[in-house]
Amino acid sequence: MTPRMLKQTLEEWSREVHVPADLADRALRRRSRLRLTRLAGAVSCAAVVAAVALLVPLVVAPRFAPPLDTGGSPVVVPVQPYRQTTPAQDVLADAENSPPKTMIAAGRVAVSAYYTWRSRTVAGRKVLDRTWYLLDQVTGSYEKTEWGWAEVAPGLRWAAVLEKDLPVRRIGIFDMETRRVTAWVAVDHPVGGVAWSPDGTRLLATAYDGSPDLDRTSVDERRCPVRVAATPEDPRQPPFQMISTSRTGYYVVDVATATAGDFHAVDPCLTDNSNVRRDFGWSDDGTLVREPSNIWKRPDAFYDLDGRPHDAPAGYVITESRAGVSPDGALLAGPDGMPTAVTELATGKIVGRQQVLQLLAWADDRRLVALGCAGTCGNEFHNGLVLVGVDGEDMVQLSVYRKNSLEPEAWQPVLTLR
Repeated sequence: MTPRMLKQTLEEWSREVHVPADLADRALRRRSRLRLTRLAGAVSCAAVVAAVALLVPLVVAPRFAPPLDTGGSPVVVPVQPYRQTTPAQDVLADAENSPPKTMIAAGRVAVSAYYTWRSRTVAGRKVLDRTWYLLDQVTGSYEKTEWGWAEVAPGLRWAAVLEKDLPVRRIGIFDMETRRVTAWVAVDHPVGGVAWSPDGTRLLATAYDGSPDLDRTSVDERRCPVRVAATPEDPRQPPFQMISTSRTGYYVVDVATATAGDFHAVDPCLTDNSNVRRDFGWSDDGTLVREPSNIWKRPDAFYDLDGRPHDAPAGYVITESRAGVSPDGALLAGPDGMPTAVTELATGKIVGRQQVLQLLAWADDRRLVALGCAGTCGNEFHNGLVLVGVDGEDMVQLSVYRKNSLEPEAWQPVLTLR
């Protein structure tokens, strides 16, 4: 039994504890009894009081406890390399509540967290502000947090969290079972985003010297040259501008020892990207740092772990969807837009079309978690999560269709390997 499960069991017992209303009268009546009897009664009463004293704090303790005090000893976070296992339940859906109240999952992926957002004004500039909800696997529900950013590791055992008002100068390693920060990782350059390595033992922390979530209309300094995306190869794409970003570089964090390595500065204009937030990610095998381009058909950039530009890894494919390549490496999820399509990498042949808006993640080699829309898709923003086969058949609704996914406070799912 894990500490988290033990705590829940004790909480349930505490709710069953009943102290009689006439307990004091009973104790007074016992004064006429023999000394030995009085002594036994006192011991019994003390046991009841001690039991209540132990149980009650568990009920009133905050859900997100402060970090453990190690007394100055080196921090050791018991992370283990992620290994894919077969989930006990293949599909878990919540098609009744929006935002969801109970766990959503399909095949190898789960909604590990979600956030809602709103805009606020800071010193005359608009900033995107997120409210995060993290999965609690013990209760099978989502729990509101006070973090400014959260990223759950593969396996759903650990999360990396950042406090409000990004960027910040420390990273929390959050235990998803005990619901407490196990360790803080201090950094000299403030960070605004984190990403777990594929094996769940390291973090990439992206550093910014200003808010990474400024509204585009609040960006008042252009650091990158204006470029035009439309070319004979992709005439559908409108012109875009390389707008400013305050991103400065990254750290590679060793989670087991809760230590950040050296800071690596990176030119923010090296990769085509029109976003203010430009977080780094990992290559599929976790050996390189990847800087994604958000421009259609433009390649991502890669760096080694010391910040030096690096060639793309062998077999790298420019992906046009969040799902990318299937787990077995045979299929490629196509770009957004109904209908979507899946192609065979070896031949380029389309092997299936799906009546969905976006392909988000592979549930297994033949099914995908996707963004589907309600009814006949009269409104593309009236959408929600679905599970669909490569052939477009056997669609299963996983979540409620949001009335307008672009509205403030609309929940945004985060999918993680479980």
